[in-house]
Amino acid sequence: MAGRGNQIPTKLKQDAIVEALFELRFDTATTAIPEIFLGRLADHQPWNGFEQRRMPASQIPSLLRQVDPNLRYQPLIELASVAKDRSVRIGPQVLSYHRLKPYVGWERFKPELLEAVDGLFAKAPGLNIQRLGLRYMNALRTDVHTIKSIADLDLTLTIAGDCVPGNVNVNFTVDVSNDTQCTVRIATFEFVQGDLPPNTSLYVDVDVFTKEDFRTKDRNVVKNWIEFAHSKEKEQFFRLLPQATIELIKEI
Repeated sequence: MAGRGNQIPTKLKQDAIVEALFELRFDTATTAIPEIFLGRLADHQPWNGFEQRRMPASQIPSLLRQVDPNLRYQPLIELASVAKDRSVRIGPQVLSYHRLKPYVGWERFKPELLEAVDGLFAKAPGLNIQRLGLRYMNALRTDVHTIKSIADLDLTLTIAGDCVPGNVNVNFTVDVSNDTQCTVRIATFEFVQGDLPPNTSLYVDVDVFTKEDFRTKDRNVVKNWIEFAHSKEKEQFFRLLPQATIELIKEI
């Protein structure tokens, strides 16, 4: 099983990634005015030329968003590239950076994330990070990745000793360090909404995130965590694939 002593491939012939995103949740100084803060981030140089649009949460009064935990970290505006291949979503206490398919590779994605971190720390007074998350959503395909069903994964689901061969929607969470966890969701396409590539057989969502008591004011801690989280995301994804499948689909 990959991730347990076997080498994880650097790159696949054709990756399965349909979206990758990095999210920061934070508090800022109480003197920060949300509208000014959002404007400063929207003017961050790497995002010049991105189209702006309001998110649904922007219609909800600020006081209601603050008292509801489900709304507090919702973004209010989205900045989207003209090519529609990446976007930034920003709220008074959240920033997320999204890369859509086709995925550009970690060598390009990581510098973009570091730019986002630098922009946030430069424009947010009294920044206190409360949660970090790195998430990769993957569509495994019958024609590209040779995965036809959950039976083709290095995973066994049983009920009363009988294997579950058909439609599934299962989640599990593991600790990957003292302050970080990873939740993996595996679902057949019947349980997934959104635009998936043709011949998708399984959807694999790997979400690495910090635990509830995580706190930092140090941007270097955030940057180091990004690299760590990426390595753990790859471990959790590739441990699902039999080694024979990895050998078949990896780029040599």
